[in-house]
Amino acid sequence: MHIRSTRLIPYSLPLRQQWQSSMGGFCERKGWLIELSCNNGAKGYGDCAPLQVAGTEPPEVAKQWLKEQLSATEGKSPSELLRRYTAGIPQTPAARFALETALLDLFAQSEQVTLRHWLNAKATDHVLVNAVIGTLDDSVEKRAFCKIEQGFTTLKLKVGVRSPQDELAQLHGLAQQLPEKIRLRLDANQAWSSRDAEYFIDGIRGLPIDSLEEPLREPDLKLLAKLQNRTDCSLALDESLAQLHIDKLLVDPPVKRFILKPMVIGSLLSTKKLAESAANASVECVVTTTVDSAVGVLATAQLAAAIPSSRHLAQGLATSEWLEEDIAEPLTITNGQMILPDTHGLGIGPITTA
Repeated sequence: MHIRSTRLIPYSLPLRQQWQSSMGGFCERKGWLIELSCNNGAKGYGDCAPLQVAGTEPPEVAKQWLKEQLSATEGKSPSELLRRYTAGIPQTPAARFALETALLDLFAQSEQVTLRHWLNAKATDHVLVNAVIGTLDDSVEKRAFCKIEQGFTTLKLKVGVRSPQDELAQLHGLAQQLPEKIRLRLDANQAWSSRDAEYFIDGIRGLPIDSLEEPLREPDLKLLAKLQNRTDCSLALDESLAQLHIDKLLVDPPVKRFILKPMVIGSLLSTKKLAESAANASVECVVTTTVDSAVGVLATAQLAAAIPSSRHLAQGLATSEWLEEDIAEPLTITNGQMILPDTHGLGIGPITTA
């Protein structure tokens, strides 16, 4: 099997409403779909959707790298290409994630298994996911109960957008109305000083909080450990994983949870390895997208289903409904469970941008 031809297909997907956080917001997701066609008729797909605010390379850098790499793939075997593109730390993570995904899609198809079962023979066919309900605004209660009616039990909120005092007041009001089994997952996106973080953490004591991501504007290992000891919920690191060097974090983890984004890490295989290392260090892992297209979500969901240590946690994959349109049919979610296809390889359906 060797690569016969390639395509780089641009797309622009508007959001139904602006995605907001303390780090800013965006109203559309732009990127490129990679298509690798082989001499045996198989096609592999990958999604490249750079998002600098999340930690990827700029779009123009990703596009240039992809053009250069794809121009040199004709006649090469997927195995040869995978060895070449998975060496070292990626300077273009979103682009490499896309190319690797397309290659792994081809491998799994050739072995007639789903991508998740290619990654792990004991992978599941569904993944527990959280609902993303945005910021603490005047309509948050309506959005929360809509998701609860759909069967979600973990709701994710962006905090750090307004003052800690205002957000705590509204958070308490929301929590008082929630059914007993509902948990809230909070993401501050590095919004607070150490004083504000302590104030907020003390303020959520007794609330049904699953976790709090990135509480510190300037992450510090000792301070993070101090904050984790101050609360019963899991503190989580996302954007600061690279800044604090994940290898050092695994030696003496200051928090209970890591948030892993394959589009930012640059590889499904590397993300799986990180999750395994984290599990050995007694650190929970949640795999999330960066509000990706249906192709990017599917790739990340296939990975999440292949990580056994994370099966009891809701993963951050249910973001497709934020898109006004998509490049393929989004995965079905039933009672808070994302259902994965049985199709060999990545399992993507008809591509609408092609």
